[in-house]
Amino acid sequence: MRINSNKSIHKRKRDPYRLLLRLTVILVIVVAVSAAIFALCNAAVQTDYRAKRAEIEKINIDGEQEFNVRLNELISSQNASIDPTTGDLVREDLAYWETTLAERTWRLEDEGYAELENTYITTVDRESLITGGLLLVNPWHSLPADFNDSTLVSVGNTSGWKIAVTDGNVRLFPVAFDALQAMINAAAEDNLSDYIVREAYRSNDTQTELFNKRMEELSSRYSGDILIEQTKRYVNYPGTSEYQSGLSFRMDIYNRENPEVGKQKFQESDQGKWFTNNSWKYGVIFRFPTQDFPTSAWEDKSYKTGVSAQMNLYRYVGKAHATAMRILGYCLEEYLEFLIQHPHICLYEDGALRYEIYRIEAGTSATYDLPVPNPATSYIASLDNLGGLVMAYAYEQ
Repeated sequence: MRINSNKSIHKRKRDPYRLLLRLTVILVIVVAVSAAIFALCNAAVQTDYRAKRAEIEKINIDGEQEFNVRLNELISSQNASIDPTTGDLVREDLAYWETTLAERTWRLEDEGYAELENTYITTVDRESLITGGLLLVNPWHSLPADFNDSTLVSVGNTSGWKIAVTDGNVRLFPVAFDALQAMINAAAEDNLSDYIVREAYRSNDTQTELFNKRMEELSSRYSGDILIEQTKRYVNYPGTSEYQSGLSFRMDIYNRENPEVGKQKFQESDQGKWFTNNSWKYGVIFRFPTQDFPTSAWEDKSYKTGVSAQMNLYRYVGKAHATAMRILGYCLEEYLEFLIQHPHICLYEDGALRYEIYRIEAGTSATYDLPVPNPATSYIASLDNLGGLVMAYAYEQ
């Protein structure tokens, strides 16, 4: 303060710049403190986040490791599965079937859903798969639209007429012809001859002609849908006949110089008995077992095949499948249903692995990339006309 002449006392005026400076300093301090508090809080949040994240990652890793352990146990085990509800590993005894064929013990074992091991990939075109052997053709499953008969061969001409046929139009796909020829040659080694192939492949035109002819014969008794259904009892609707597969052939016996030979019933002749009993060794099955036919020892399968007529019709399916069907006692329809339920099976002959069969769900494609185990010496692949593709691998001993 200062005292003026009239003794009055006055306060010194405040310096505005100094006041502003103080406020600025205070504001800076407040901002700094706030920034420090924010940094501390953010660090705490980040630390907590990292800790939570690490905990979650650890839980995920532990869960994945636990799942992989169970999965590896399943893959390596022949008697385990994963419960779809609980995810637990359930051990069970997988089924097997055993019988004696040609004085050898054959055992078919279910491998569950175990994957193939040590495989490489091969590419197979759809046309080859259609003629692979397992294509189901029956009243409920028609030929696929892209079925192609261009590779059929004449049985008589291709065999140099060593295989007797009704005429030169008896044709088969090469795989079926090869099996037929091998059977007839083997029968000859057992002093059995006089075989004749009465019929094999039928074109769709031929099947249509036969169907229409039978329908015309029945037209005086039936009409409309009833006429068609009645006709189907005698002739398969075009596209659903086993003859149209190009893999089936109807056998008989015949000798031009000895007519008495042809008077025998095929299944009662030595030739017929040999053919039926040994066909599985060459990849061929007896297609339509019915009541007491070919013999009383066979189970009637007409309820599955839709065919109750007695026909000496044989069908190529491949050695692995023919053997499996003989072990199981199944017709083709039953066997394909079996493979849907048991997509991976192995066949053992006297304890040694001979065949491995693996079914894969397959869509429509021009080509397919398929797995082949490295130890396998050969394989055949086939579409089954049921949405699947079946691989059969052979292991030579």
